[in-house]
Amino acid sequence: MKQFSYIIPFIIAALFACSSSRTPRAPKRDVPMAINIRMENSATINFINTNFFRFQLIQDLDQFQAVDFTLVGNDENPEVVVDVDITNFTLWPRDERLTRRRISRNVVVGTNSAGKPVYQTVTAIVDIVQIQRRSNARFDTRITVKGNPGLNFERVFAPSYNYVNTYVDNIQGDARAVDPLMLSRGISIEPNEDDFILLLARREMIRRLSSELRKYYDSKARSAG
Repeated sequence: MKQFSYIIPFIIAALFACSSSRTPRAPKRDVPMAINIRMENSATINFINTNFFRFQLIQDLDQFQAVDFTLVGNDENPEVVVDVDITNFTLWPRDERLTRRRISRNVVVGTNSAGKPVYQTVTAIVDIVQIQRRSNARFDTRITVKGNPGLNFERVFAPSYNYVNTYVDNIQGDARAVDPLMLSRGISIEPNEDDFILLLARREMIRRLSSELRKYYDSKARSAG
């Protein structure tokens, strides 16, 4: 036991020596990026905030990268230029459907003389509301990275997104008959036009662009090391 007590200080000292000998991680290099957004052939083009989309896009692209992207203008010598042409953006009319249902559920109301639970069947009539809204668009994307070896990537994405929200309304009868999970869903905030564009872009486009940039800068970091 005494020998073990002598060993502990040496172990602690070795751990501190290892931690102090580690090379501090180098800060990420700031990389200026310009993002050009163009929209055509869209009935809702006048309602889209392209600045909002641009800032959200660079935040998403900046995730898990070996560098930090900084948004700049085209006249500020960007190292990376991302062009996104959004065409045929279609936001379909909102579809709301109501279904009236009679539901029953067994709930515990107490215990009997033996301590076992006593159940009661409760019933309610509820309105099940389902809201749907479909959307689709076409994203023609291009990435240009200056430098050696540089990067040129082009890809067309044609995603679709269907917003669905289902909730319970107008409960008549015993509210205990309604599953608590159904009640917890409630009425969510429906996405607007800006949200739909971002949701469509996140279906595949942003993941792919981020992957291409990550592969490029990871490769440069390895070659530099």
